[in-house]
Amino acid sequence: MKQKTLFADVLETVTKYFLLLVGLVVVGIFFSGLRVVESGNVAVVLRFGRLVGDSYEEQVHEPGLMFAFPYIIDEVVVVPTGSVMEQSVTTHYTDPDGAVPTSGGGYVITGDQNVAVVSASVKYVISDPVAYALYVQDITSMINCAVSGAMLSEAASFDVDKLLTDGKDAYGTAVLTRADSKLQTIGAGITLTAVELTNVAMPEEVRAVYETVNSATVQATTIVERARQYRQNLIPAAQSSAISLIAAANSDKALKVAAANSDMAEFWGVKEEYETNPDVVTTRIYSARAISFMERLKKVYVVQNGDNKIVISP
Repeated sequence: MKQKTLFADVLETVTKYFLLLVGLVVVGIFFSGLRVVESGNVAVVLRFGRLVGDSYEEQVHEPGLMFAFPYIIDEVVVVPTGSVMEQSVTTHYTDPDGAVPTSGGGYVITGDQNVAVVSASVKYVISDPVAYALYVQDITSMINCAVSGAMLSEAASFDVDKLLTDGKDAYGTAVLTRADSKLQTIGAGITLTAVELTNVAMPEEVRAVYETVNSATVQATTIVERARQYRQNLIPAAQSSAISLIAAANSDKALKVAAANSDMAEFWGVKEEYETNPDVVTTRIYSARAISFMERLKKVYVVQNGDNKIVISP
């Protein structure tokens, strides 16, 4: 009877502790469903792999305290919607100091059929937490594929000189637009906010040749510019000289025409008189010309030569 009582006491004690343990497990399971969503994040609940909630407000839990069933039933996916995330894309870039040559690494082909190596830093935000939680498993690979493809496609629209110099911003903007459009099409739930080119260069194997060609191009441009400036200075001087010569010629022409007109007027003035009295007109004209000629001489010597002739000697 005594043993029976002892067995009952042991059974009662074991039962009591078992029930206590079960109660603690139940309480633990209950409180394990309480989650805290920190600021800058939202949460999405997947119950047996299926999204919980019929509307966006029911599906997305804002920062604060929330309840979900234990992990075997519910999976709580925390999505950092308040952060701007960043990653590097180096698919088309080969480190010039590395051991891998460009032929075995990455590069892009430009519109003028040259090659260049390009790397970028990509910034993005999660704009649709539901799509992100359901469809995205490896966001790094997804962004890398979208941006790398955009780099390769857009490089075909740029010459290598443009890509290496003042076309970098335009190229980065084009890559951003194309890559973000691709991600929106596949419903990744993210939005690219910036694509910043960190390295744009010629491959190491052709860099020396490119720099030589570029130097020659710069030199040729300098020579052409100097020739253009020389032409700009020479042409106005030549035009000014031509204008002066033309003006002088016109002035000389005017003087000669005026003199010729004066001679013609004199000729026509004495023509009728000469036809009537040629000897008188001839003597008068000769005398006038002789007087005019002698007036221009400083000294005049008159020497008689015979009875009728007079020789004028300066």
